[in-house]
Amino acid sequence: MTMKVGATQQDVLKDGRHRTRVRATFSDGTHRDLTFVTRDNIPFVKTNKGDIWLPTMLVVAMRRGEDLELTDPISERAVAINRVQDILTTWYSRRMKRVEVQAPPAQSNRRRLLASPERLTGTCFTGGVDSFYSLTKNQDRVGAIVYGFGLDVPLRETAAIERTTSLLEQVAAESGKQLLTARTTIRKFLAPDTRWGSEAHGAALASLGTLFSPVIDRILVPATHSYATGQKWGSHPLLDDLWSTRRLIVEHDGAEAGRALKTSLIADNPVAQRHLRVCYMEFATMNCCRCLKCLRTMANLAAVDRLDSFPTFHEPLDLQRLGSYELRRGNAVNQIRDLHNFVRRTPGKEDITETLAGMLQRVGVAK
Repeated sequence: MTMKVGATQQDVLKDGRHRTRVRATFSDGTHRDLTFVTRDNIPFVKTNKGDIWLPTMLVVAMRRGEDLELTDPISERAVAINRVQDILTTWYSRRMKRVEVQAPPAQSNRRRLLASPERLTGTCFTGGVDSFYSLTKNQDRVGAIVYGFGLDVPLRETAAIERTTSLLEQVAAESGKQLLTARTTIRKFLAPDTRWGSEAHGAALASLGTLFSPVIDRILVPATHSYATGQKWGSHPLLDDLWSTRRLIVEHDGAEAGRALKTSLIADNPVAQRHLRVCYMEFATMNCCRCLKCLRTMANLAAVDRLDSFPTFHEPLDLQRLGSYELRRGNAVNQIRDLHNFVRRTPGKEDITETLAGMLQRVGVAK
């Protein structure tokens, strides 16, 4: 059984934007298209176009148990592909299968790269804590922030897209960075076969970064978890760097700090104060102030006496509501445990500490 990825199609739309797309055909005869659309100032990838698709397609092929055949060349990366499969099949032995990957020989792009204008270091950016931490930490070396519409904000949410566009433009301007955005169906493409958080989103970000490789030569992927957690996750210190090619270095960033520490370290950043966005439960407002992610972040900011400095959280912290949430997944447990460990060392925040301790106690997790 083989999953076949066709030739990359690149065309200019009527409004001048650049569209890059591909079709994957599965062993049962069904097919699915994957599309990126960028502004007209982003050049098309010219060589080894299969590099755009390989990370995303490999995760899908492993979940389906189908060998992978790409029409376009990919960079020489057999060792990295094997290591990716070693990791994913070890983590998810019941869900992932090792597959064969075939593609035409790599095209030399050395001359093209030497002739290219100096490229930037980019960082993936959503406006959340991890994003702002990596942007703040790497302020001197990052030249661009990179965002994909359709990853966390669905393309159908036009009002949210307009609001997010405004946020990104303001952050880029206030930080002195170039803004690189694309509209993409990549999450929709991945959804039928993969789990976004635990398996696929790191591969999707590597594909997005490769799309922008005519402009950037390195992309930072902000860490979700610290080195301390050992959490299996689609973006991970063991995985992200393996998506690198001669064209683009992919770098996992920020795993030296947990989410609670990151939040405290950006709490005095005026750009983060004006624009922090952590909520994906609804798209009518910037932050709903009611979901677990909002409440967890608000509790974190309250613990360092900075919640009032963040107007994007427009309601008071409701500790009773926070304490009522059941922690159903390992990611949620790790984040609450990290926050509890941080807050319990902060004098005068016993109410937050007790709320978090109760949440952990209900799921039988040692604090």
